[in-house]
Amino acid sequence: MSLISIAWRAHLDFPLILLCNHDARHDRPTAPAADWPADSGYPGLLAGRDLQGGGTWLGVNRHDSRFALVTACRDASSSAQPPPADTPSRGLLPLAYFASGEEPVVHARRYARDKGPYAPFNLLLGNARQVHYAATRSRLSVPLTEGVHVLGNGLLDQRWPNAERLDTVFGAYIKAIGGLVVLVDGFPKLRDALAHHQMVLPVPDDVLTPADIAAAGFVMLADRATSSDGLPDTGLGTAEERRRSAPFVLGPDHGTRSSTVLVMARDGRVHFEERRFDAAGAPAGTVLQQWTQDAAVFGAPD
Repeated sequence: MSLISIAWRAHLDFPLILLCNHDARHDRPTAPAADWPADSGYPGLLAGRDLQGGGTWLGVNRHDSRFALVTACRDASSSAQPPPADTPSRGLLPLAYFASGEEPVVHARRYARDKGPYAPFNLLLGNARQVHYAATRSRLSVPLTEGVHVLGNGLLDQRWPNAERLDTVFGAYIKAIGGLVVLVDGFPKLRDALAHHQMVLPVPDDVLTPADIAAAGFVMLADRATSSDGLPDTGLGTAEERRRSAPFVLGPDHGTRSSTVLVMARDGRVHFEERRFDAAGAPAGTVLQQWTQDAAVFGAPD
């Protein structure tokens, strides 16, 4: 359903860098990322829209820096027993957070007590001060530590092949552009990681900008290489697991529908860019929105 990597307070000038590939059936109707109408009940929300289930897979609120993402949590039991037709969409989970007005930790803890009627899910809830993870398969909500994290259709930081590939290159990139060494020193050198994964990232100007980071992020998200090693067993069969092992999934029925990069700079600049794709993986549209938020939301530099 999605693959996410997030650099959380791993870079002094860019406390939040988020990469996301959204996977779904190509025949599931969706709308591109846009500002939701004022009468929708979600003032300030910028998000894509699932026109079938009514929710979203990723959203950010312009007014208060809140953001949320949801992915499906896939295992053998959930693949063998699809949810009933009347099960509410997991895409409603981010909307519940935006409507609540609660801090991420407070809202995430709700799912420790009651997972609700949803099919198995992973949920990231954040703002400029904290990010929390809640999931069907996690007994407690988990605060994200400062550093680089990855989330696919397994658990947080579970090393499935697609998560491993994206996390390795992204972590090395954060280190190369001046990430806090104590948080990202465990990642390989960027040159070695790029050579291993056969990528060429754009070279930024002397002054790194959110647009530079986004350009590199889209190269990482476009990785279509599959793997036969370390495949999970979630009941889909080896061939299908291999197809879904790429960060960018290709397929005529199901695959990557969009890639999104969200960058929040410490000086208040915000860069949100979504690129959409058709069933063949060809570009099908772009949404770019940039704005400035209060530079004080992240607090003073460490």
